[in-house]
Amino acid sequence: MHSALNSSKKNRASTLPSFLLKARRWVILAMLLSLHAGLMAPTGSDFERIWLLVHFGLFLMWQPFISADRELNVVAVVMLLGITTVVMYSLAGWMLVAWVAILIGIMGGKVFTLQAARRGRFYLVAVFYLFAVLLTWTVPVSLLSIGSLPPGLQTLVAVFLPLTLGALVFLPFQGKDEATTQVFDFFYSLFVFQLVVVLVLGSIAAMRVTDNKYFQAVLLTVLAFAVALFILSVMWGPRAGFGGLRTYFSRYLMTVGMPFELWMRRIAALSETESSSARFLALAMEEVSLTPWIVGSEWKSADAEMDDDKKGRFGKQTNHSASFRYHELEIIFFTEIRLSPALFLHLRLLAQVVGEFYEGKRREQVLKQNAYMQAVHETGARLTHDIKNLLQSLYALTSAGVAQQQANLPETDRRKSSAYEAMLNRQLPQLSKRLQTTLDKLQNPAIGKAGVAMSANDWWADITARHVSSGATFKARGDMNLIIPASLFDTVLENCLENARKKKDREPDIFISVELSTEPTPSLAIIDSGSPIPSGMIENLFDAPVANSRRGGLGIGLYQTSQLAEQQGYWLALAANQLGNVKFKVARR
Repeated sequence: MHSALNSSKKNRASTLPSFLLKARRWVILAMLLSLHAGLMAPTGSDFERIWLLVHFGLFLMWQPFISADRELNVVAVVMLLGITTVVMYSLAGWMLVAWVAILIGIMGGKVFTLQAARRGRFYLVAVFYLFAVLLTWTVPVSLLSIGSLPPGLQTLVAVFLPLTLGALVFLPFQGKDEATTQVFDFFYSLFVFQLVVVLVLGSIAAMRVTDNKYFQAVLLTVLAFAVALFILSVMWGPRAGFGGLRTYFSRYLMTVGMPFELWMRRIAALSETESSSARFLALAMEEVSLTPWIVGSEWKSADAEMDDDKKGRFGKQTNHSASFRYHELEIIFFTEIRLSPALFLHLRLLAQVVGEFYEGKRREQVLKQNAYMQAVHETGARLTHDIKNLLQSLYALTSAGVAQQQANLPETDRRKSSAYEAMLNRQLPQLSKRLQTTLDKLQNPAIGKAGVAMSANDWWADITARHVSSGATFKARGDMNLIIPASLFDTVLENCLENARKKKDREPDIFISVELSTEPTPSLAIIDSGSPIPSGMIENLFDAPVANSRRGGLGIGLYQTSQLAEQQGYWLALAANQLGNVKFKVARR
């Protein structure tokens, strides 16, 4: 039974807010009508107290400050009952005027919230009614106790003025908008309340000018307010020329005791002159210390110039502080006074600007370090690639020499041995030059952009003799006296031949051919009749190393060869990739 009672209480608590949200339009209408009945009742009568008590109960159901499903504690209930009893017992005229002014402020503040487009007209009608009943009845009757009212005024206020509340039945209004967090704008409510108070007090003061005629004083005060607001609106945002008061007001909000533009200009200058993120942070915080309402600060970052306790600081600590964190930077500002919302937003903007500039400096340093490491890596990779090609060339020469020794050539075949010696005489100087070039690259990586050049005829004779036992066929056409980039063509040939030989180990029946052409520009092609390269590898074949564990290798040789070709004005491409025709070609752009 106990659990059933608890569940029923929870159900009632959960359904009460939804019920109130759906009936909120009628609660507001009933609240205003009960207020009207209480104001129209004879002053100080029980009838007036009963209707005002009903009005106050409806207000408690509607009020936007505390959720309706919350339970009030004993202290809050006692205070509420005490205030209600005192007000209902005394029921002074100034209390009624103050209460209507408060209602105008609350409903006026709800007009300027995010949902104002949907419910603004609903609350504007309610505010109009409250303004009218305040100025035409509550102030003259309840506060000033004016006996002689204009004829017909009581009928107008008692009968026709409540008819304006009938518009609340038809105007758009959704109860779910009242359930959101922003249902009350305190700033605008306070502004509207002060406007009502000044209007009422101004009307009472103007009665000295109008021989104690209240309604003439109200008209005079309203006209004076209208003229003042019109002049203020024109000066606030004129159409041309003068920037208006809003410019100076906005500038004041932005500066808050410090020229923000000048501070931003100094921070931007520091970001251009200081390359160290730690030094920039220290100088930026020195600029912040010039702000008169900041007496101290502490900051903690990953690489700033720190004290022994890993914190940078200036000034002194106080009881009022504001902490901000952006990326890897944490800043705490200390002030002499408690920060207002405007100053807090200003401090947050200062911290965000410093944090973004500082993070940009850190990223710039990381990019520089990465670029340096990438340059070191690429230089080492190129040199490793050159050394690999040299070792391949030496292997081809020594393999040919071993073949000559094992053949035990007779006297009649000594011409072949002489041809091998001639090949060594041609190749050893070239290998020496390539070794020297590789050593020079190790000392100065920029040399890698240049290469050894020689005539096509000499280079072709060398490579055909060097790779005579490779099983490849060699074809050349065009003007063989033309100068070609020998080092580039050597690199391309040795890489592609090595890849083709690896493929031939898997596919013994394929044929390999090397074609040199000097028309219209020098080009070299290596072709094999094996299987094509998988489509998943082609996209990044020359742009980055490619994982190819199944076939062996990472494609680093082709990547480095492509980079070398681009440096010398050539391009390396996969000209054909079909079954029986896989062709790599290097040519001038």
